[in-house]
Amino acid sequence: MRIKPLEEIKKIPEYFRTNKIILIILMAFVFIYLINQDIFLNAVEKNTAAKNTAILKLKNSINRIKNSTGSLSREKNSLYGLKSQIAALKLKLKNEEIMLPKTFMVADLIKNIALNKPADNFAIENINFGKPVRYKSVNALPVGISVTGGFNKTVEFIKNINSMKRIFAIDYVSIKASKKSFPDIKADIKGFVFSMGTTRQASSF
Repeated sequence: MRIKPLEEIKKIPEYFRTNKIILIILMAFVFIYLINQDIFLNAVEKNTAAKNTAILKLKNSINRIKNSTGSLSREKNSLYGLKSQIAALKLKLKNEEIMLPKTFMVADLIKNIALNKPADNFAIENINFGKPVRYKSVNALPVGISVTGGFNKTVEFIKNINSMKRIFAIDYVSIKASKKSFPDIKADIKGFVFSMGTTRQASSF
């Protein structure tokens, strides 16, 4: 007997009408399948979103690490630069310490101060020395100088003192009108001279 496919297909609706339970079961399977598909797709979407979020966080972390590495590299170069500067300053300090006299040589210092004063319209009234201060291998002797004279002459004297071969660091200058010879001024100059001698040697002067 030959089966006619077209006729068999036409009988399917009639079959489902007469067998409603099978139709219901089939629809239930289809419904369950669709629900499972929807659940699966939602799970895949959530998993993909979570992975994308993780990838984005990882990229941000990598960028932060790159920026931190660049910053650390710049800081490292800056530290190397500072290290080189410190080495240069230490060498300069060592060379300057070699130039310092063994003692303060106060007599020669007074003579040098006197030789640096202007020839006219200027007088050194007083030179005082304080108690030496020791820092590591260097001694600092406080020096106070009182002078009277014209303003320009006083400025010239301060410049001469500041450029002496001996290291003379001026840290204070007081200027006021001279009571004896107006419009001349009276100036008090304070600073330090340095030596490599011991405190005992320095205090012997």
